[in-house]
Parts: sequence; C-alpha cells; structure tokens
Amino acid sequence: MEKILEVKGLQKHFRVKGGTLGRPLMARAVDEVSFDLYKGETLGLVGESGSGKSTAGRALLRLIEPTAGSVVYRGVDITTLRGERLRAVRKNLQMMFQDPYAALNPRMTVGEAITEPLLTHRMASPREAADRACRILEDVGLSAEYYYRYPHEFSGGQKQRISMARSLAVSPEILVADEPVSALDVSIQAQIINLFKDLQAEHGMTYLLIAHDLSVVRYLSDRIAVMYLGEIVELCSKEELFANPLHPYTQALISAIPIPDPTTKRDRIILEGDIPSPTAVPFGCRFNTRCTGCKPECHEGHPALVDAGGGHLVRCHTCGMEVA
Repeated sequence: MEKILEVKGLQKHFRVKGGTLGRPLMARAVDEVSFDLYKGETLGLVGESGSGKSTAGRALLRLIEPTAGSVVYRGVDITTLRGERLRAVRKNLQMMFQDPYAALNPRMTVGEAITEPLLTHRMASPREAADRACRILEDVGLSAEYYYRYPHEFSGGQKQRISMARSLAVSPEILVADEPVSALDVSIQAQIINLFKDLQAEHGMTYLLIAHDLSVVRYLSDRIAVMYLGEIVELCSKEELFANPLHPYTQALISAIPIPDPTTKRDRIILEGDIPSPTAVPFGCRFNTRCTGCKPECHEGHPALVDAGGGHLVRCHTCGMEVA
C-alpha cells in the first residue's frame, strides 16, 4: 500500500495554571505519538475521554500548533510550512468535527458553508462553487434544495451530513473524523457510518477515525491504534486487535463492548479510578495506577512501543516488552 502520511514523535503540551513558586504546569496532552497512514485505508484512534485523541488529530492538521514532532504528507513535513505553502497542503487534509451543532456557522446558509473552502482555496468561481456544492449535497444524501437553508432548520443527522459535505468540498485526500457519530441517534449513526463506507469506495478516501465506540471503529477501520494518557499503547489490524489484544488497557476496553445477546455473558475487566491528569503523568508505565497485573518494573521504566510479532505493536512490560 502507498504511504501518504507519516506522523513521528508528535507532541502537544499545554501550559496550565497551578504550579508552585510561580512555575506553570505542563499538561502533556499528546506525547511521542507516531503512526503511518496508507492510501484508501481507515485508521481508528480509540481511547477514553482525556486520552489525547482529538488533540492529536488537531495537532497533526496544525489546527493547533504541535509542540514537537513531524507530520510528513507525501514527502513534505507540514509542520515546517507557512503561508501559501501551508494553505496549498491544507486542502488535501480536512477535519470533520465532533459536534455538528457547533461546527456550522448559524449565520451562514448551507450553500455558503460548503462553497467557502472552495472560494478560499481559489478552486472555483462563485458559480462553479455553487454547482459543486449542490452535487456534494446529493452525494451525502441531501437535496440540493437545502442550499439556501440555515443550520437551525436541520436535524443532528442532517447537520453532520452538511459538515461532511463541507469537508469534502475541496476533494481532500485525508479526512480526520473526530467522533463523527457520537452525538447522533443510533438510527442516524448507521446512516452516517454507511455514508463513510460509500464515499471511501467511490473516491478512495483515507480516514483517521477518532472515536471511543469500539463497535463503530471495528466496522469502519482497517487498523486500530489505542491511546492512553497521550500515547499509543497498541497498534495493529482490527482483526488482530480483537482476536489477540495484548495491552491490559485494550483488553479492558474490548471487555466493555456490549453483546447483543442476553444469554451470552462476558468477563468484564473493571478499571479502577479515572485516567490520571496529563499534568501528573505516572512515572514508568502510564497505566500502572489502574493495571491489575502491574509489576515492580512497571513503576521503574517507561515501556517502548515495540513489535510483538506480525506488525502488532504494543507498549507493555507485562507482555515481555523492553524498557525505553
């Protein structure tokens, strides 16, 4: 497969109030995240709220500036670009935001929202942009008659389709979808999920799917990366992840997936406590405060993300991995 995006050592740290002696605290929201994206695939990025998924997605697109690391798109490190060179690349890397209610400007019609990126990137004249907007609305299952309507006239599912239409207006190669169905009813979720599949089959799109619902990620993704407290702890194909989860955190997440059969019971792995604050990252393995199989070495050294065999990457001492 053709590699089109390579993320290496991506970091995003925030200064927050609350330090001693006037020293600011650093919240390590994203820390040394690395992965590749291949043309036409869907990479799922999963984890609890606070694990750094959304921040990683925004940082790699430079919607927020990364603290460190590189994001190489087709041989060009976009973290070094400025001005027109950055603008030229950004049309190929688009984001679909989590909240369809907040993502749309209430003062802009649907047509204005969709044509704006086309006009901003000088990809079409106003007339051509309007024609393209009408075609894209139909591609996402909406009528071109909605062109002159405002966001408040639509349901949540329709707004999410409009958000997708706006993201697709400039024909991006990569779409970062941040929790695209979490705010929607179950019946509407199915429509949006199938729309993702259809558009990928038709246009060969590449997705980075950020979500906490493993059932959705399992259906849409080719590979899955599991994040915990700012770093990737496991990365492999979806088949391998569900058949042979190695990291204790991944095992707990999978055990929490509901089974649509009341006669079938699953042994739940209950994690105690909440995910630690990114301003107070545990020493050693970051999962050691909640792991039931924690060993002394888990408090002594930070485990590296290494290949456990067949391209199955995992970051864990109890799996026999090395220490960084």
